Amino acid sequence: MKTFFLKSLILLILLSSVACNNCDDCPPPPNEVQDPVADFSFDAVVATSGQSVTFIDTSEEGTGTINSWNWTFTGATPSSSTEQNPTVTFSSKGEFSVSLTITASDGGNDNTSQNILAVESCTIYDCEKFLVDVVSNISYGIDAAHSMNIYMPKGDLRTNRPALLINGGGLFNGSDLTVLEPLAERLASYGFVVATAKYRNTILEEDPNVSDSGTANLMRGMVDSKAAIRFLRANANDYGIDPNQIFAGGWSSGAYNALAHAYWQLEDIDPPALYTYVQQWITDWDGVQNDLNVSSEVVGIVSLGGSIFGATEDFQNDLWITSSDVPMFAVHGTADEETPCGALELETGNWEFGSCIIHQRLLDVGVLSTLYTIEGGAHESPRLPENIDNYIEDLVGFLSGV
Repeated sequence: MKTFFLKSLILLILLSSVACNNCDDCPPPPNEVQDPVADFSFDAVVATSGQSVTFIDTSEEGTGTINSWNWTFTGATPSSSTEQNPTVTFSSKGEFSVSLTITASDGGNDNTSQNILAVESCTIYDCEKFLVDVVSNISYGIDAAHSMNIYMPKGDLRTNRPALLINGGGLFNGSDLTVLEPLAERLASYGFVVATAKYRNTILEEDPNVSDSGTANLMRGMVDSKAAIRFLRANANDYGIDPNQIFAGGWSSGAYNALAHAYWQLEDIDPPALYTYVQQWITDWDGVQNDLNVSSEVVGIVSLGGSIFGATEDFQNDLWITSSDVPMFAVHGTADEETPCGALELETGNWEFGSCIIHQRLLDVGVLSTLYTIEGGAHESPRLPENIDNYIEDLVGFLSGV
């Protein structure tokens, strides 16, 4: 009986040893060091420059007691600390790395790092408060010609931000959206969502059945602008956009699209002088693209070197703009030879009316309008960074309503 008990005890010990060797959670053998696990949290979802942020050690101990903490902070004061729960201050906006190395009484150690986002301490719209995130090549229309880049303020916790669509330029022959990056990034850093968009970029050849293929190009650009606005409104939750605060704009031919989008209403045209173009080139006044159950209305226009076309010189006294139309913020170079700020008769016999004419018409019917002219500025001058510096604060005020 004793022999049987002894053999059973030895077998039980052997089985326990085998089970432990196959188990990840078994206690370490005597004198073997188990390292601690470094981790930390901080008391700010997004840090603000100039304000204190406390970092809280949440590390897990191993076989020894943690007795040493070595912190490293980029972009902060102090830049290092040996406290368990240090407090630091970030001096500017940015995305900064924070590292922690811990050491235990038995020599075990571990390290970890995290990034923290800091924004400027000013009130929203008072300065370039945020970093900027960009999502590129988003399709908003029916084919590859319809794509946009969306710039969003990184670190902005709001979900109802004003948005601006900037249609690209290029004389209806494509658009290089990189030239709009400086303005888009600046506005997003103030707290706006900004979309830069391409549109159909094949110039229509002269057609014997259409008296003015240039107007047909404009009609296509107009409905593409509407489709882009509908996309932003339909996906407002995804991009943190206030669907009731969406503006349309553009540079060069992109501005023409936005102006027609906002100010040309089929019911205003009597008789419907553009009805031929509507039927032949766009089918319907709002086009046939996405989200047709969503409104394409906008609350304002931002025109950079834009114009409106008309059949006669007298059209400048109408422009199909009425007192119920939306306000405009326009920027125009005084030496713009491609799109003059005033009135210009074209070789086709039609007329082109730039920002100066549109601005005056809006004021005449009692609609708010702001015109910023760049003395000696050429056609590209409204989008150049050195000129953006001079009007950015006024544009921010227009878009934010402050």
